[in-house]
Amino acid sequence: YLPICFAQQSTSLNLPGSAKARLGKGWIGDLKYSPDGTRLAVATSIGVWLYDALTFQEVSLLTGHIRGVSSIAFSADGAILASGGRDGDIRLWNAATGIQLRTLTGHTDVVYGVDFAPDGLTLVSGGADGTVRLWGVTTGEEQQTFTGHTDAVFAVAFSEGGTVASGSADTTVRLWNTTTGEEQRTLNGHTDAVYTLAFSPTGGNLASAGADGTIRFWNTTFGVVQRTLTGHVGSVLSIAFSPDGNLIASASADTTVRLWNTTSGQHTLTLTGHTGVVRSVAFNSTGGTIVSADTEGAILVSDAVFGGVRETLTGYTGYVSTVAFSPSGGTIVTGGANGNIYLWDAASNTQTLTLTGHNGWINTVAFSPNGATLVSGADDGTIRLWNAATGAHIQTLTGHRDAVRAVVFSRDGTTLASCSLDGTIILWDAIFGEQRRTLTGYAAPILSVAFNPDGTLLASGGTAEDIFLWDVASGEHTHTLTGHTDYVRYVVFSPDGTMLASAGDDNTIRLWDPAFAEHKQTLTGHTNYIFSLAYSPDGRTLASGSLDNTVRLWDTISNQLEQTFIGHASGILAVAFGPNSDTLASGSFDGTALLWQFTPSSRTYPTVSFSPSSIRSPAIGGQITFALHITGGNAVSGYQATIRFDASALRYVESSNGNYLPPGAYAVPALVTENRVTLAATSLAGNTMGSGTLANVTFEVVAPKASKLTLSDVLLTDGSGMTSYARVTTAQVTAPMLVTGDVNGDSVVNIQDLALVAANFNETGENLADVNGDRIVNIVDLTLVAAAMADVASSPAVWNRDAEIAITRGDVEKWLHEARELALTDSTFQRGIFVLEQLLAALTPQETALLANYPNPFNPETWIPYQLANPAEVTVRIYTASGVMVRTLAIGYQPAGIYEDRARAAYWDGRNEMGEPVASGVYLYTLTAGDFTATRKMVIRM
Repeated sequence: YLPICFAQQSTSLNLPGSAKARLGKGWIGDLKYSPDGTRLAVATSIGVWLYDALTFQEVSLLTGHIRGVSSIAFSADGAILASGGRDGDIRLWNAATGIQLRTLTGHTDVVYGVDFAPDGLTLVSGGADGTVRLWGVTTGEEQQTFTGHTDAVFAVAFSEGGTVASGSADTTVRLWNTTTGEEQRTLNGHTDAVYTLAFSPTGGNLASAGADGTIRFWNTTFGVVQRTLTGHVGSVLSIAFSPDGNLIASASADTTVRLWNTTSGQHTLTLTGHTGVVRSVAFNSTGGTIVSADTEGAILVSDAVFGGVRETLTGYTGYVSTVAFSPSGGTIVTGGANGNIYLWDAASNTQTLTLTGHNGWINTVAFSPNGATLVSGADDGTIRLWNAATGAHIQTLTGHRDAVRAVVFSRDGTTLASCSLDGTIILWDAIFGEQRRTLTGYAAPILSVAFNPDGTLLASGGTAEDIFLWDVASGEHTHTLTGHTDYVRYVVFSPDGTMLASAGDDNTIRLWDPAFAEHKQTLTGHTNYIFSLAYSPDGRTLASGSLDNTVRLWDTISNQLEQTFIGHASGILAVAFGPNSDTLASGSFDGTALLWQFTPSSRTYPTVSFSPSSIRSPAIGGQITFALHITGGNAVSGYQATIRFDASALRYVESSNGNYLPPGAYAVPALVTENRVTLAATSLAGNTMGSGTLANVTFEVVAPKASKLTLSDVLLTDGSGMTSYARVTTAQVTAPMLVTGDVNGDSVVNIQDLALVAANFNETGENLADVNGDRIVNIVDLTLVAAAMADVASSPAVWNRDAEIAITRGDVEKWLHEARELALTDSTFQRGIFVLEQLLAALTPQETALLANYPNPFNPETWIPYQLANPAEVTVRIYTASGVMVRTLAIGYQPAGIYEDRARAAYWDGRNEMGEPVASGVYLYTLTAGDFTATRKMVIRM
């Protein structure tokens, strides 16, 4: 673990409004000692930290720059501190009080370097816009602009004589006359960008260093190199002379600080201990101490003579790309660009552990539901499991071929889902770390993944702009949600699972009904990419974090913006709620996590719910009635609500007003589509308060299976037309306790179940007729239903006049042939074949017969059933009671079998050969089938 020297008070210094604590101090850009050695200033992504140089305790934080500070300098008397910002501004501060004196504007991009003239009256600056500018410190006015560099200016310095030097990405060092504004000389020699330069405090010598890894001493009079120091194996980013000018220190990307004798050019000492690129170095006023800062967030205070590290200042964490609360709320974890994971005590806001091991940006962290395990995913393509209490590494999961962007636990803690830029999602056993399944098909980098609360559904979003919904049990991609026009950065389910929220690079938040894979609403307001979303545990608030530097809080009932948190100096990468819904954490590019004191809206809403909220499905054709119940209504005179239902399970039948609105309320005719019905009603008789039933809605069961009903677009109006919102709940239709083979859910296994299986032959996927669960309906399923029929106490009739699906002797002969072809010896299967043989026998009449018509009496149509013992040419003739022929029905050639149901019996529409309706009375009908002839009587009653 890394050493910790992080004062608790730093978490509360200069906090933005509504924030109650700050975790981390940003990432480091520069550092300087005050001339008297009493203060150490550290330029960071959130401002300038001032330390007591004796105790190394933070005493102040200077904020104001929008995008952080890249360079700082003290005036010679130490009275003024200048800061150059990534926002292009320069700010002057009273170094003693921290009060901002003035802001200097003119640069159009990052200010990389600032320095005071020896008299403190003039300031020089250089920036990414390629210019060098002189400013009046007292007035704040720009005095001169030096142009000539062809690329960014990274460093500037004043000599004792008033000459300005500038170093640039164009590989040159230029000297400028501050009186005339003319360029005095261009110093060529570096082969890459010049990052840093400094004049010797004893006068004369100029030193420069940069990306070529060399340090060069220049004779500024003649513009020639006096000496070149080599030894670093990476870019040199910062140099500093000791106060007596005898030493120069260099900080490098090779993680070392080197000390050199300025007279001989000899390397005298190497300071080690950094684990990242060393960005800045400075001597204290006596020259006995050196401070250096690296990209890993450590500042080392070292002995300039013997090289030992005296102090390590930490708390500078780099970009914070992910943040999470433990389930108890006692621990907060953050991770980011430097590859480290930090654990913080939520009560004291102090850092307790640093977890190392990943080799790349930390993109995601999450706690297991019991809080015992922490999981992390990183750009190195690995997932690591840690003991959340001790920080001990438990296991590393490998399987992805590119960066892991998100890892989440299922609510029961048994499954992990991870997604990657390699375009895959892997489901893992969270206990043993074994891969269960890999989900493929998105065909683009995946940036986010989320489980619904019951762990049955997975949502993912990525660079292909679409959101995929996956069935966790089967691993199948079930739905694609379209609407975003750019990367989808984040997806998250509401705590009750009724809503899915997504956000991304089109600056919008989209809300979806996951049960029906339908878009519900789009929330707008952010002005840059949205990187993160989080629902509060109570589900009342949705938080969003964006690169527009804001965190926005949305009311989940009205979907209106409730509050905006402003305080980060750069874009927001992560948001997370504490378990009590009263604290929100946000992680940012500025290298900090802010904890916001969050007070949920006190607004109350009525609730509109289904009653009952759960009901077991009856058989096919059965009906279910739900009441739309309102609780806590306040001045309601009208309502509108949309009910979504599963059209493969239910069919809308009818609806009616309830007892809540006053008598005489007008109900708008229901607007019905395939899987939704919109109800609305209004009353002119005044407003209603309290609770009651808004409406009753009846559905018919199409398939006896589990399904959901959801409410959306619920609006309540008062007598003046004012609209209010309501909290809504869902209803659940549960599957009946079906015995094997009871396909239609009527609690009996009979011929109708066989018919349903037959009607679904060759269908794939989820299907009630798939009796054996192999996701295809075929002869095996039909034979298993037949076997189940053999298990019932008595066999039902094979014929039902009203059956929608009729079974013929030919059907059964075909099924028997296919079943026997399988040659399965399983006893259940053989029992099914036996029942099919019995059914074939039952469908083969022993004799030909003419049966009674139905209905009888009738008006104006009837069906005439019959049975054929042998194939025959069939004709039915209709006669009056006196024997006059009225109509001939030429049925044609028919195989042996039973012709009794409406689909197969002879049909007469009550008309004669001319198409005219016949009169009421008694009629005769005669069946002729080969040599067989029979006549029966029927009655038409008008």
